[in-house]
Amino acid sequence: MRILFVSIEYPPETPDGIGSYVSEVAPALVRRGHSVHVLSCLPGQADSDGVATGVHIHRRGELSLRALDHPRLEKTTARLRHALSCRVEVRRLGIPFDVVEVPDWMAEGLALAFRRPAPLVVHLHTPLEVTSRYAGSRRTLDLRLASALERRAARRADLITSPSRRLLEEVGRSWLEGKEARVVRLPISIGPEPEPADGTPPVVLCVGRLEPLKAPEFLIRAAAKLSSAHELVFVGRATSRHDGEPYDEWLAGIVSQQGARVRFAPQVPRTELRRLYLGARVVAIPSGHENFPYAGLEALALGRPVVCRAANGLAELLAGSCAGSVVEDDQPKSFADALRPFLDDPGRAAAAGRQARALVARHCDPDAIAAEREACYAAAISLRRRYRSPSGMAA
Repeated sequence: MRILFVSIEYPPETPDGIGSYVSEVAPALVRRGHSVHVLSCLPGQADSDGVATGVHIHRRGELSLRALDHPRLEKTTARLRHALSCRVEVRRLGIPFDVVEVPDWMAEGLALAFRRPAPLVVHLHTPLEVTSRYAGSRRTLDLRLASALERRAARRADLITSPSRRLLEEVGRSWLEGKEARVVRLPISIGPEPEPADGTPPVVLCVGRLEPLKAPEFLIRAAAKLSSAHELVFVGRATSRHDGEPYDEWLAGIVSQQGARVRFAPQVPRTELRRLYLGARVVAIPSGHENFPYAGLEALALGRPVVCRAANGLAELLAGSCAGSVVEDDQPKSFADALRPFLDDPGRAAAAGRQARALVARHCDPDAIAAEREACYAAAISLRRRYRSPSGMAA
């Protein structure tokens, strides 16, 4: 197949979750004999074309469409501008793709959904509609319109996939009714055998942006209930404000009030993350909701137990395993109680780390995930043909 991923993110320039996913699955699809292209449209990005690990990477800027700019509709106009940019650049590539995959984020498939160049698969990562709900964002007109654009793009897809069952439940009928939807986990390469967790100090690591959706304040309150010998380290940048104050400064105030032993480290390149994971004994993901975070998969792949809340899609993977703990309630004390056994018992942390690597090797192997995605693409192509055939026009 000739496969196109339209993805605003692609490492190393953009290291977040969507880019991490595409950079794992695209080379695996190449290994299965497919021709794989990635189109990344990003404001201000210089045009370039290259090949890495067999994947054709096309980086482009965005169209300058001042007519779309509106100070009160920033999220909406950003999605319209981005979707149109993607549409133009796909046409400029001039390649007859057999299937196109897009994320829900930024409505990248919106302009492709009309007069579609190829069957369209939408992979859910966590749309604005869901993230804003858990972040407590005001339901402004801008947010409602931007969310509607992402939903519209998904509704026009031939097939929808999600890394977790939970996210399918979150988006609900307005996204999925009448659609074929499949759960396909995110891929992660486990790499060479890492240093075991029992050789590290009792450090809790949390990797990710400092923002309400990630609930770092919840983890600080949990850390305050741990021993003074236990240290919590945050790695990531602050991306929002709390009552006008930068989020990291507000969090520092909570640390002072709680008396927790906490250290904040800046965001680092992906090449340095391995060192940080291996310097921790356990990794925490305190988010009140998260789809299927790569921070958790990276930790598991590097032999570190993970503790998360039940509202996290990663809990589906951890359930029934010894690779970490899932906290069922929303009490910081319960989260601290789940962290403590790994911090106090290096042997237990190391054993959980071995289980963690086995778990992701079994469920998130990139080559196995590529085979599942290949089956999804074949189904989307079949569905498109059925829709376009005379007998299927009413379907």
